[in-house]
Amino acid sequence: MKKQLYSLQLYRGIASILVVLHHANIILDRELKQDGLFGLFHFGWIGVDFFFVLSGFIMFYIHQSDLSQPHQFKSFVKKRCLRIYPFYWLLLAIKICGSLLIERNGSFDGVNLWQFIQVVLLTPQPGTNLTPFIGVAWTLTYEIFFYLIFSLLILLKPKLYVPFIMLWVVGTILNLVNILPFQEDLLLEFIFNPRNLEFGFGCLAAYIVSNRQYEYQKIWVYLALTMLIVAIINTGDREYDVAGLSPVIAYGIPFAILIMGSVQVENQVTLKIPSFLIYLGNASYSIYLTHGLLINTIAKIYLKAVEKFTPTVLGSGILNSIVATIIVGMSMAIGCVIHDRVERPLMKRLNHQRPTAV
Repeated sequence: MKKQLYSLQLYRGIASILVVLHHANIILDRELKQDGLFGLFHFGWIGVDFFFVLSGFIMFYIHQSDLSQPHQFKSFVKKRCLRIYPFYWLLLAIKICGSLLIERNGSFDGVNLWQFIQVVLLTPQPGTNLTPFIGVAWTLTYEIFFYLIFSLLILLKPKLYVPFIMLWVVGTILNLVNILPFQEDLLLEFIFNPRNLEFGFGCLAAYIVSNRQYEYQKIWVYLALTMLIVAIINTGDREYDVAGLSPVIAYGIPFAILIMGSVQVENQVTLKIPSFLIYLGNASYSIYLTHGLLINTIAKIYLKAVEKFTPTVLGSGILNSIVATIIVGMSMAIGCVIHDRVERPLMKRLNHQRPTAV
């Protein structure tokens, strides 16, 4: 079984780019008073769905042999915590210090100690003002929850965890179709949130790839791409609604099929993927966590530099589009530098070895 799958790294890079472009649309629209990217990437939020499915696939594909092996529990939890928390805490500390120094006008109003602890530990944060923190951290709470569920599969025997998992999946599906009113309880809404199914889709795709080989693998890739194109066409402007269909279904299932087909193709042939795209996949965590702050900061610096030219410069749609493109490029480039100079050395020091991409 292959451990290094370049198609997965490619998709991680694509997922991070989608999220960056989505947030760039929102941030630059607010800062430049004009959407320099013309709203072309309003659907970029699907990068989060892509990340969730990818995470489910990677965890099962790599760690399926650890299931029901309690002696692997400590190692798994340690690796997952080291992968998520230290770099996140470092950026969180920088962001908090920046907020305290620059935005002294009540950035933390309404945030109590318990909410702050939730942000630090990445536990469910309903109602927490994430403005002075890292906005995309809400997605990491689902990632941590998935790690918790997977760690239980490692710790427990199938006769114990199968009923538990089945009840959880059924409850999540019932929440998806609005049969059970979990929305009234914030904790239950998090536990049974339909987005959790996307991790399951990834696990299922990994199970299929690991246990069965299909002919005409490329057909699965083409089918998935077709489904994704149809979903994008039917996705409203900045709406998490695909013509009335939940994104979990409209995007989660096609992403799972895409990954399944791509990995089966890669298991048969050597894919020629440009190295810079593989690199973006490796740097995706740094890009993902830093892009919002970087885009916002660079945009503010640009506005400060050209404020004397207002409104001539700021009123130019073409110039704003050029500026928006440059800002996005700069944020991703700086994210890559942070990956090379901060994240990788940090992971290497913590693991006492060369960090892996997973």
